[in-house]
Amino acid sequence: MHIGHVAMQVPDLGASSEHAQRALGLAEVESGPDVAYLSTGLKHHEMQLIAADAPGLDHVGFEVQTEAELERLRDAAVAAGARVLSEEPLEPGLASAVRLVGPADLVFELYTPMEVAPPAIDQQIGRHAKRFGHVTVVTPDGAELVKFATEALGFRVSDAFGDFTWMRCDPNHHSLAVGTLPIPAGVMHHYAFELNGWGGMMAYLDDVALRGENVNYGPGRHGPGYNIFTYLPDPAGALLEAYTDLQMIYDDATYEPMDWDKVPGALNLWGPDMPSNFGDFGIPILAAEGASS
Repeated sequence: MHIGHVAMQVPDLGASSEHAQRALGLAEVESGPDVAYLSTGLKHHEMQLIAADAPGLDHVGFEVQTEAELERLRDAAVAAGARVLSEEPLEPGLASAVRLVGPADLVFELYTPMEVAPPAIDQQIGRHAKRFGHVTVVTPDGAELVKFATEALGFRVSDAFGDFTWMRCDPNHHSLAVGTLPIPAGVMHHYAFELNGWGGMMAYLDDVALRGENVNYGPGRHGPGYNIFTYLPDPAGALLEAYTDLQMIYDDATYEPMDWDKVPGALNLWGPDMPSNFGDFGIPILAAEGASS
């Protein structure tokens, strides 16, 4: 299994789509008055934007390899308490899909391989984003969400720091990060796209500067995952993390999660610490009745 796409409800569909295209080089592959689908070039989409009165995380998509695996994960999720919202694809590019809601009201969409485009040069060069990488959510129900992800969906814990847990479902260090904090309701703090190396990071930041924008945090290097990062505010109120050089974990049998509480400056090994308003960003995790269907 690997992370496939993020779906967000946004109050200004045009502004959010334009920002994703301008900042990351995503292509708008399909759109209508109320929705836009964007891609780095290979998959049908890695971002779905849905017009709404207020911003919110609609769902997160994860791709599995076979129908049998999709059925197995559906059954495991239901046995762990998840509620099935749909067993039919609700968006283009999918042949088989199950949408369900787990702890913290987080809606997961599990599906067999998404439609892909024929090989093209601009899939490899000319765009900042290489692939969609992860989401980070903060919720009072974080412990339940971590338990659900690991026990029902097969995620593995990669690292922990304070109230945060980073989890993987493939060799990438994390596809889902969860913070457990005493807040009124869950939020998606940021979503992340991978860039093409340090050279790609410099080109991305040069473009940010030429547009007259400013990153909120970075460039720096996280401890958990060791990735080089920057965070840029998006029009809906979340942060877009653009990163490169994420740690890869190929041997689950020998890997041991690190306790980053013991490492000074763990969240930025290069320093400085995050800005005072870093935690102010994020969009609500929409309860199932508020998610698109």
